[in-house]
Amino acid sequence: MSELTQLKLDAKGLSVLYVEDNDSLRENAAKLLSKIFDTVYAAEDGKKGLEDYKVFHPDIVITDIKMPNMSGLELAAHIREISLDTKILIMSAFDDKENLHKAIDIGVSSFLAKPVAMKELVKELRKIVKEITDINNKNIFLANIKNVFNYQSSMVLMMDESKPVVANQILLDFFHLKDVEEFINKYTDFGTLFLEHDGFLYNTKDKNWFDEIQSNEAKLYNVKIKSAEDELKHFILKYQTIPDKQGYGVLSLDDITELNILKLYDETQNDDKVQDSSSILKLLEVIKNNAGKLELHNYYKGLSITNSAVVKDIKEESIVLQTSFLQEKAVQFEKKTLMVSELLPHVVECSELVKIGFESQNIEFKDVHFVQESAIMRKTVRLMPEENTKVNLFIADRKYQGEIKVEDISLDGVKLNLSSLPAGLQDEEKVIVDFVFYVNKKPLLLNVHAKMFKKIENRHSFSLVFLFEFEKGKKSVLVKYITNRQMRLIKEFKGLENG
Repeated sequence: MSELTQLKLDAKGLSVLYVEDNDSLRENAAKLLSKIFDTVYAAEDGKKGLEDYKVFHPDIVITDIKMPNMSGLELAAHIREISLDTKILIMSAFDDKENLHKAIDIGVSSFLAKPVAMKELVKELRKIVKEITDINNKNIFLANIKNVFNYQSSMVLMMDESKPVVANQILLDFFHLKDVEEFINKYTDFGTLFLEHDGFLYNTKDKNWFDEIQSNEAKLYNVKIKSAEDELKHFILKYQTIPDKQGYGVLSLDDITELNILKLYDETQNDDKVQDSSSILKLLEVIKNNAGKLELHNYYKGLSITNSAVVKDIKEESIVLQTSFLQEKAVQFEKKTLMVSELLPHVVECSELVKIGFESQNIEFKDVHFVQESAIMRKTVRLMPEENTKVNLFIADRKYQGEIKVEDISLDGVKLNLSSLPAGLQDEEKVIVDFVFYVNKKPLLLNVHAKMFKKIENRHSFSLVFLFEFEKGKKSVLVKYITNRQMRLIKEFKGLENG
């Protein structure tokens, strides 16, 4: 890429005012500058140049010295009274020390002697454009970073598209670098630092990390990076665009290595519960600080109820969530909830309901823990039938004589609660289950073969799960019932909004 082409790319969005009393020189120079800058203004003397400056406020002023009405040095002095940031380049055939000293005193950026070679002009303009870009980047960073991230405790990087332009000291210290230029030279693609890890953000053959975060702004990601000391660190990454500054965004990385939860993404836990509430609450604190969203999952008589939620407060042993009114109603029914986020290694179960505030839409829970398996993994809809549903169980052609009721039913099987365990009942044993459902107050009969799948011993009863083995045509009866039951539960649950 030629220097002129690079200058045009770097100067995008910048404007220049050219002041020259020679008509021919002014016209030719304006044409040349128009090939580099998006906006070019031209004035025939210093007086007109000052008037144009006050109207258009160009980023760069290029001026001759000797002109009628007002000299270039007078023009520069007036501009300096208005702005210290405008870059001023003086071009003159009068190469004398007196004018050079005056230009330096005024604060002129550059001084070139006529005739100016194209290569020399391009070199000087590139230097000026870089100075302007650096100042703009720093101003954008200072103006926006405090409103978006707490850069005192996070690594923060401002990006122009995928190119880093400003980094805070914490990030530079992490990589043992002195400035962002050294960072850019060493790491042309920041995403190459993200180590491969299941469920984490990193470059793949099919997806670039920056394309992913740009299309999912404000989403939280897990990333794994090695420090300059070759230590593995676990971060939460977030990307936020800067309003009114197209292409610019701020990337923050919160170090959560000390939570020591990285192993939860790697290991398969044998226990149903991973009892580490303090680490979970600290992780949820990070999600709260980054305004991350969660999903709450509940079941109303088997009907799945899901809504988004945010973390409002983290206390010593509890968490306060804010969610929709209907989700609160589902929580009120179950007395617990399941919490899901792509940031979490597993589903989080909140088991102990402390209180519900329907006006504030806040819910407080204790006993927060990970669970490896949960109802969210269900492949089929499992519903609680009406209380008047009747059921009989036949084992080896003998009817079970104890108390029996249906806990839930799906197209695949049924969970029955028995007052006592039938003698000799084994896994995989064949049984017959008779149902009498009611649809619109009319009985619906179903007789189906099943086999024993699982036994759960409760405090005063037993729960037995049976998998159905349908004969041809009989499954349609159950489909009809479950469809009808689901529709009635939806209507019933929506009615709770007024209750």
